[in-house]
Amino acid sequence: MTPDPLRKVVNRPRALLRALSGFGLFGLLFAAGAASALAHAPVYFQPALIGGLVLLVWSLDDARRSRRPLRAGFARAWAFAAGYFLAGTHWVASAFLVSAEDHAWLIWAPLTLLPGGLALFWGVAGAAYARLAGSGPERIAVFAGLFVCLEFVRSVILSGFPWNLPGHVFEAGGAISQAASLIGALGLSALALYAFASPAALRGAGGPVARAYPIVASVLVLAGFWLWGDHRLNGSDVQETGVTVRVVQLDRPQAELRPSQASEILDEYLALTLTEGLDAVDLVIWPEGSVPAFLQNEPRLLERLHAALPLGTRLVAGAPHIVWSPINQPEAVYNSLHALRIGEEHIIVEDRYDKVKLVPFGEANTIAALTRPFGLETLSQYGVGFDAGANARTLSLGAAPPFAPLICYEVVYPRFSPRGSDRPAWLLNISNDSWFGDSAGPAQLLNQARYRSIEEGLPLVRSATAGVSGIIDPYGRVGHIAGVEESQVLDLVLLASLDKPFYGHYGDGPWVIAFAFLAGIALIRPVLARQKAQLARKPGVVKD
Repeated sequence: MTPDPLRKVVNRPRALLRALSGFGLFGLLFAAGAASALAHAPVYFQPALIGGLVLLVWSLDDARRSRRPLRAGFARAWAFAAGYFLAGTHWVASAFLVSAEDHAWLIWAPLTLLPGGLALFWGVAGAAYARLAGSGPERIAVFAGLFVCLEFVRSVILSGFPWNLPGHVFEAGGAISQAASLIGALGLSALALYAFASPAALRGAGGPVARAYPIVASVLVLAGFWLWGDHRLNGSDVQETGVTVRVVQLDRPQAELRPSQASEILDEYLALTLTEGLDAVDLVIWPEGSVPAFLQNEPRLLERLHAALPLGTRLVAGAPHIVWSPINQPEAVYNSLHALRIGEEHIIVEDRYDKVKLVPFGEANTIAALTRPFGLETLSQYGVGFDAGANARTLSLGAAPPFAPLICYEVVYPRFSPRGSDRPAWLLNISNDSWFGDSAGPAQLLNQARYRSIEEGLPLVRSATAGVSGIIDPYGRVGHIAGVEESQVLDLVLLASLDKPFYGHYGDGPWVIAFAFLAGIALIRPVLARQKAQLARKPGVVKD
């Protein structure tokens, strides 16, 4: 028999994995999942995810041959994903320490319920793989297809949480990330799952050439996207609009952003805003929750704004907003962006945008009936939480081109900004990152914001408290920025948008259809092969 060098390469690690069971196996999968999170921002160590996915595929292959493949596949994929999501979102726990006297005892929730809940989606995908996949190299397409489907479900169900999709391991603004203008971050996720899991095909049914095919195909596709993306970036020429915005970033920890300090905080923002050059600025931008008060219901604060800022100044500021009923009772509370203009006698409210996508437990709680007995409504300072706004909008203010506001993590949702005739000329992401300090969270949020620019062909201005503020061009490249834990003023010239990219026109539909076709073929082939083998074993049937 001719030696098979490909099998020889993977036989030893494959044998070691098969020898494990019980806590040893699930502990290894959990650790591999946690290490795989290093592929995301701010580290971008992609080999960690390659090794993790190969290990997961081999473990699911073993589950497929077990007595209870569905249960075994679910448990193995869940253990891997629990480690993956814990390592990728552990920084959420720091929000529970801001008001430690009230919420510190609940810190177990984001460290267990959040990763464990997100891992359920991967568990379902693992169970489906153990039931449907074959043993040949085509199973890599089945793996990628099933897991990207469940990643899509994770992105939309119960308002969705599309955080750290597999495609986000390619840093936005680089050559490969430009593929998001064609297939979006979810399409890149399908590619990442297939390409990074492809070495698992070296062990399985089929000859050496067939088993090497997924790796070769992955290298060729990634190389093709890299060459195309590099060409796209080299040919980029982003024009300036001539409109200047002033982004004001104040470094204050979340524990100090209290309603009782609203007046002092307002003074700090005004001092930064009134620095030299304000007369050449078309729009001033303050971040989400910049003033911790119901700004439009605070005459004293509005009077100080009116007295301090020059006539005609346009200010966009994040602050909560309360709506009162006819009997003077609170009817709704929103996390809002206020568009204000300094008039001759008073401040004019030109527009307001109310946040639509609310942070689970931070701003809203869809399962309050279950968590209330444990003392948790939300982490909000404003009663039981916020109400959701009606829909995404495009705002037009003075000389500035029309823009779509995205408050905080609304920017992680692809295709959330208005479309068609309401397509904005730029995106504005205001955020309060001080909840999470100098952790991986703000870096991950910034990377996902950059993907929205690539997908939509739109520049994005970011204003964040204790986060990263600055401008992102339509190719996802970061321009003039202020880093975490800096109080700074940035005067930014707005960039022009690009023509709407392919993804901006058609979304995920085209690549989903193409990938579903390929994954369907990969699913059908083993079934046809089994039917042919069963037919050949029947009496009286002559083999060809």
